Amino acid sequence: MLANSIRQSVYCDELQLGSCLNHCIESGHQATFSLWLSLLSPDVCDQPQFDFVPESSEQAAINWRVYFQLDSGQSLYANDKEWASEIKRKDYVQNGSLVALHLDKALKQPSFCYEKPPHIDLEVINNLSLLAQLKYRQRHQSDESVAHQDDVEQIKPAAMVHVLEGFDYSKPLTLATA
Repeated sequence: MLANSIRQSVYCDELQLGSCLNHCIESGHQATFSLWLSLLSPDVCDQPQFDFVPESSEQAAINWRVYFQLDSGQSLYANDKEWASEIKRKDYVQNGSLVALHLDKALKQPSFCYEKPPHIDLEVINNLSLLAQLKYRQRHQSDESVAHQDDVEQIKPAAMVHVLEGFDYSKPLTLATA
């Protein structure tokens, strides 16, 4: 009796985990399924056998925005053109023409964010698991700062020792202009 009450309130074996996973699959709760899988390992959801069924190629090929003749959608970060539209919206607010402001926003949605978020420091990235580091680098592959960090990591310490040995510490430091 006591063991049964403990099993109902605390997860204590693989059988309970398996039944919870099966229940999540039957009910279609992908987030709960991923949460239960993460109890096994933080990287288990990245294994190919746990990939959820991808969309068929016919559905993936259809561009629904073109099909319904919709605008390109709301961008995540602002570009240079959107700064001018924000100045125009500021003028609408100052002049008290809120109808024009609402109409302008309905025609072209503003971006979600006007400044790109700062990048994660290299020390933080190095403390992540190798898989998380790889995912981060693949996601920001086109970004120059991550590419620069990769170049810094490829410098060999032996090359730096050669530079430091040839430095004359008796001379004062000056900035040379080209």
